[in-house]
This record gives sequence, structure tokens and C-alpha cells, in this order.
Amino acid sequence: MFITYFSVVVLSCILTLGWSIFRQRQFDLYRKPLIEGTLINFTIHILGCIWWIVINRNQTYFIVPGIIYYVLSVSIIQTINWNLLSLLKPKGTQHFMKGKI
Repeated sequence: MFITYFSVVVLSCILTLGWSIFRQRQFDLYRKPLIEGTLINFTIHILGCIWWIVINRNQTYFIVPGIIYYVLSVSIIQTINWNLLSLLKPKGTQHFMKGKI
């Protein structure tokens, strides 16, 4: 059960980072790939949370920590994704991106 739990986190991380890097090479900007990677990350983690609640519906003491760990993994994966995309941002578009969030 815990191997499947952590495989959801690893799958989400690989898909989010892989898709964001792939899409950034197509757009030469980091906003659209960041949004798409975020949606992939949230979708996989929401499905993982639903799966975790269904599997542990009779064991309340497993549900709450599992959901908290999923929320923490979402934020960690998003931070890694943001940092990676900012490092891979094309150099030619930096002067257009200054001052914009």
C-alpha cells in the first residue's frame, strides 16, 4: 500500500517535470508549461488522495497524515518545477520578462 502511495508521488514528479521541460522547448516561455505542469501535478495528486481515502476509509488515523503528505509533495514538486523552469528560461526573452510576475 505504501509503495503505491509513493509511486503516485514519483509518477507525478516525473510527469510534471518532463512535460514542463518538453513544453518549454516549444514555447520559449515558462508560463504556459508551468500552468500545464501544475495541472498535471494537481490532477495526479487529487486522484491519489481519492484513492488513499477509498483504500483507508475505515482507518481514520491513516487518512489525515496521507493527505497532509500529498499536500506537502504537491508543494515540493511545484517548487522544483518553478526553479527548474526558471533555470531553463531562454536567455533571449529575459528582457521582456523583467518586472512581470
